[in-house]
Amino acid sequence: MLLATAGYVVWDRDFRRASPSNPAMTCPIVVRAGHRLPLTALRVHRVALIGDSIMAQASCAIADSLANVGITTSRHAVPATGLLNGTVDWFAATRQILHTEHPNIVVAIFVGNYPLPPIRDATGTPILDDSPAFFRAWQRRAEVLSAEVRAAGAQMYWVSPPPIALSPLRHAQRLFDGYRTIPHDHVLSSGGVLAGMNGQPVMAKITCGRTRLVRSTFDFVHLSNDGARIYGEQIAHDLTARLGLLVAPRPC
Repeated sequence: MLLATAGYVVWDRDFRRASPSNPAMTCPIVVRAGHRLPLTALRVHRVALIGDSIMAQASCAIADSLANVGITTSRHAVPATGLLNGTVDWFAATRQILHTEHPNIVVAIFVGNYPLPPIRDATGTPILDDSPAFFRAWQRRAEVLSAEVRAAGAQMYWVSPPPIALSPLRHAQRLFDGYRTIPHDHVLSSGGVLAGMNGQPVMAKITCGRTRLVRSTFDFVHLSNDGARIYGEQIAHDLTARLGLLVAPRPC
């Protein structure tokens, strides 16, 4: 009986695939849970998604996948935002999300947007993009955001971005490596699902039996509908694989 159970769990995690249908990139802010599968995401019922445009593009696919295993998801990503400056104060916004929605988990994707004007250090000197001071400041902000989440009783999950070769966002992976060092936080290396065999960015991949574009031909950074679907479904799969025996299916 034990061997049969173990065999079923391996099959479910490694071989079940999502359908090729694309959820829209516009869906409700709150995507309600469907029927909850037993042994899925134990003690996790609500997930909040925060981040920039890459999260905004993938968020409907994440939410759709999580709804199918019984998790309610709220979507709060805003394009062109980051942890240092921009149009959203992510510390205030996340505090509000934690206070009003009480998520069990906060999932974040921040690739390093740093719009002008730059912030300044304690001496009043502008902090330049990609400088050592930039990485130190970003890491400090990530640690503060993490502390806010944990103080509210939630878990923090940082997701790796798809590989980005275009300047100035080539630092996205280095920022993700910094998130790995935050005590008690979790990381999901889901971005590799849109990488080539050697981890490099690619424009197209075979998905659901066909070769399809996965990146935008406009800037080679943002995602196509299929890219958003693949990335979002991989994130949901990786997250649920950490939390229970039954998991959201992988993208096909």
